[in-house]
Amino acid sequence: MNKYILTISDEKTNRSLANILLLCIGLFCVVLLLNELDIFVVEKTPMRIVTVIFAAIMAFPKVALLVRKKYENWMKYSTITCASIAICLAYSVLTYHMIMPLVFPLILSVMYFDNRLTIFTAVETAVFMTAAHIVSASLFVVDDPLHTLHRILLYGLLPRLLIFTAFAIVCIILGKNTQNIFSKLNTSIDEINRTKDSLDTIIDASRKLYGAMNMLELAGLIKNAVYTVTSKVQGSSGIPVIAMGVHTEDGAFHHIDDNLTSGLAHAENGIVTVQLPNISFAYPLVKQKVRDDVQITPNGIGMSFYQDDDLLFYISMEFPVVTNDILLKSSLDILYSNIDTAMRQTKVNSDIFKTQESVILSFAEISESKSRQTGQHVKRVSEYVRVMALNTGFDEEKCTEIALAAMMHDIGKLLIPPEILEKPGRLTDEEFSVIKTHVTLGEELLKNSPGEVMSMARRIALYHHERWDGKGYLGYAGEKIDYISRFVSVADVFDALVSKRSYKDGWPPEKAYAEIVRQRGTQFAPHAVDVFVKSYDKIMEILKLYPDQVAQSSEPAEQGQ
Repeated sequence: MNKYILTISDEKTNRSLANILLLCIGLFCVVLLLNELDIFVVEKTPMRIVTVIFAAIMAFPKVALLVRKKYENWMKYSTITCASIAICLAYSVLTYHMIMPLVFPLILSVMYFDNRLTIFTAVETAVFMTAAHIVSASLFVVDDPLHTLHRILLYGLLPRLLIFTAFAIVCIILGKNTQNIFSKLNTSIDEINRTKDSLDTIIDASRKLYGAMNMLELAGLIKNAVYTVTSKVQGSSGIPVIAMGVHTEDGAFHHIDDNLTSGLAHAENGIVTVQLPNISFAYPLVKQKVRDDVQITPNGIGMSFYQDDDLLFYISMEFPVVTNDILLKSSLDILYSNIDTAMRQTKVNSDIFKTQESVILSFAEISESKSRQTGQHVKRVSEYVRVMALNTGFDEEKCTEIALAAMMHDIGKLLIPPEILEKPGRLTDEEFSVIKTHVTLGEELLKNSPGEVMSMARRIALYHHERWDGKGYLGYAGEKIDYISRFVSVADVFDALVSKRSYKDGWPPEKAYAEIVRQRGTQFAPHAVDVFVKSYDKIMEILKLYPDQVAQSSEPAEQGQ
């Protein structure tokens, strides 16, 4: 049984029994009063002495708890022993009036659900009872009809011992049965908790799988999921030996050795054989009618996944496994189903991403072709933002998504009249008001587009002309500005400053750099400027890689148009 649960149960039982023993002191005082009134015929002086000693012994468990201020394991033996001694002491002066209370300590011991304690109580009570009976026969009893010590022991003590022994056997059996019931209940509770923990782990591990954009990314997530679930169920530790294989979008089957010194996987006769240091797994390249997709062995676990009857992915892990663990088998079966679903979702995600990428690139080309002046502005801003995202801590996959979304920052300009968009010189207030609508027009164009990249592009289109101080196109300020859009805003303005337009010459890059830094915390988010500064050398490489007309005039420009 769970030791913590038993300790809590013992503590509560001991505190309750300590209070019951105090109640027994009161009851024995009533017996003393009845003896003083000559209802009993026990000598008064011995009775008074026994009452005082009885009270002191019965009060000891409560005093121990008060003094120690906490429960300790020895206290349950102390409580039972005090009850046995006190009852047998009372028995020595009230032999024929104390037959039923003899079993009182035995009943108390059963409440702890500790069979050893019950046996201990039965033995010590029998010993104390025998001693008390002899003392009683020798000193206190004045009305014993059996007259001689021999007869008292034979006809008085022996029947009581036999009855007490029978009662003790019943208590021990009942206590043992009760203990077994609690043990089974506790085991069931532990198994339920273990199952719950396993399901929680499966849910957490599976949730991460569904965001993968390609099979290679998913492979790493699957590796972590399989080992995390197995470790949670069985408490495995250490680093497993892992080999994986994945059929990627380029049509090739890649064998991935996670921590092996050399590739040990090979395909022969339609079977992929994976040889780990102490175990091997075999996976058919073509789906079989009868196959074991989840292989559990004492030395490791293997899983194989198929798509359109072809082997899509396998994972082989070597570490000690308890093969007859039903929960492990069930957990891996559930995880397998989730991984299989995640693989299908990954293909959908990949297709959506490709579609979004194609749409975004088409829009970007249209946007650039519509304006003779913007040149490669869209591509440069996209690459600036990619570098800044990398320096912010995003992974490569996310940076690619962010860079694609950033290409759409000016998509709303497709709906701006070309005579305003291409006007040489400064715009009138009315014309600039029309230009400003491109942020809401872009958001409207993209609002119903599916996928995370298009959703990100919609937010960038709407927020990329907002200022940190709230004086931007729409009046959003500070943390209310979309996070990625804060970086796009810096990249867009920098590229606008260094680029030549019909209404201005371009600034030298170092002057544009100084202007960006000067506007930190005013026009731009402080952290976005800090990342720009960190990324500046790479940004200059991109500026040189995708040039259109970078002038060296020092004339200021209308920022961000």
